Amino acid sequence: MNCTPLAFVSIRNVKYPNIISYSSKAATIELPLTNKEGTDFDNVLFANLAAGISTDNSSEGFMKASSAMLALSLALPLNYDNTYIAMGFHGNYSFNQVGTGISNLFPDDFDKYGALNWAMRNDPYQTGSNYGYFTSGVGVALFHSGEQTQWYIGGSIRHFNHPYTEWSRSARLSSNNGIQIGYTSAINNLADISGYGNFTWQGGTNEQIIGASYIRHLSDSTKNSFSVGLGYRAHIALIPDASLQIKRSRFSFYYEINVSYITSRNYGRRSVEFSYRFNL
Repeated sequence: MNCTPLAFVSIRNVKYPNIISYSSKAATIELPLTNKEGTDFDNVLFANLAAGISTDNSSEGFMKASSAMLALSLALPLNYDNTYIAMGFHGNYSFNQVGTGISNLFPDDFDKYGALNWAMRNDPYQTGSNYGYFTSGVGVALFHSGEQTQWYIGGSIRHFNHPYTEWSRSARLSSNNGIQIGYTSAINNLADISGYGNFTWQGGTNEQIIGASYIRHLSDSTKNSFSVGLGYRAHIALIPDASLQIKRSRFSFYYEINVSYITSRNYGRRSVEFSYRFNL
């Protein structure tokens, strides 16, 4: 199993022509902790410490949000075949400012799963005030990291402390409950195929994302590879993606093709995302 420190950054731009646009940026670093010497981390207990920051900013200053996160997880081997159970906890402190003090009307399902929608949920009155709040989350997962197959299944609860998210203390953030699954299998020595699903529920809103990818290794003696895939956010968008792995660096690109009925009302959305991961 590969158990190395890594750094990750992503930039996502969303634009609703003639209405509003915003940019989301995030950066994380993950550090594995194990008491085993050497580089063979198979079938051993290990912990993982992660820290991250993110920002969301819209045009004309309508939304300004930022957060900092710290997480710790522990993975326990269940057998000698790289099957683990993992448990984790994270804390997140956020600042949120959205609106101008005057409520803005947007069409139904406007940015339903995006940063702007969640910012307005945190401050439903769009007061334009800046406030901070702390949230916490827990998760558990079962995963396998063999040479020919890798899979995982997990569940998570975010915001289980239900913090107040605006000054009048009338609105509390509801829990975000999620299920995550994924499976990767080797086709031959140079190719893999994988699939995944992420399902979340929060305050009467649910989101389902499924997708699949084809991974091609450039040779059986290096870690260089490229992949292409397609995801689907139910009733909202198709998400084609492409990635390139060069030694310790991984570059990924995503583009959302809006398929919701909001397009027929002249509220088409353009969304692109770029991410970079580096194994330290």
